[in-house]
Amino acid sequence: ALHRAPTRFAAPVSTRGDGGGRGGSGGVCMVSAGASEGKRAEPTRIVEGPLQGQFGTWFVDQHDAAEVLTYRGALVAAALSASMGVFLGVSGGEASPPPAWALDLCAAGFFAGFGVSIATIHIYMKPMHDFLKALWAAGVAGSLGVLALSESHSLIMATYEQPALLLAWGWVFVALTGLFFKEFACFQRWEASALFALTPLLTGGHFLGLVSGGTQQNMAMALCAVFTFFAARKFTQPYHADIGDKTVFDLFAAQAARLDKEAA
Repeated sequence: ALHRAPTRFAAPVSTRGDGGGRGGSGGVCMVSAGASEGKRAEPTRIVEGPLQGQFGTWFVDQHDAAEVLTYRGALVAAALSASMGVFLGVSGGEASPPPAWALDLCAAGFFAGFGVSIATIHIYMKPMHDFLKALWAAGVAGSLGVLALSESHSLIMATYEQPALLLAWGWVFVALTGLFFKEFACFQRWEASALFALTPLLTGGHFLGLVSGGTQQNMAMALCAVFTFFAARKFTQPYHADIGDKTVFDLFAAQAARLDKEAA
């Protein structure tokens, strides 16, 4: 769904007509003073604002807040799933390895949580957002292929024994690194920069066989600890921090709508 270009911004009334969806590069709802295309505007609860954007004043409404909370909650779910998987793998050791299905269940939780966070993250550049989603989808497809075709039918155990299998599903970690880069670029928080470095070092080190097993365990535990801290700390930020500038999103959507109209 696309939104019309920003015109005037005043009263805390949300315009949600046929063009008021929340898709695209993050999904935005412009807060305007009137109704769209002759339809009566439906009132909605304002959570934050008014905020000054590059092209006008905007508000954070209840729908924006719910989307931000979904993004943050999904990050927590992904971090906790990864942490549980690492805990199971490290606590059992080689003498008493955890059930393969338990590790794969943790991996599924990570994939699901991270997928929701990728879907709800706000990124101005739609091609970049689509690229991250494509990397996640490629990782999911590759993981299903490993599950189906590997001798053990276990994603984690098969990849542990054959690091080259990361070529099939490791794209999800490329997307994860991209998310950490975005977070660091926006907020300059140390945990985002640490995760941006740790994620490729751990996965690349395992893939190339450059990191010993004990070092990999330590790196995995450090990554999960920082990931969980990073995800939990997101809840200390105001809602608008994870939205950006809604007037910019609206401008991009209006430009895309104009191009679609000219091409039709």
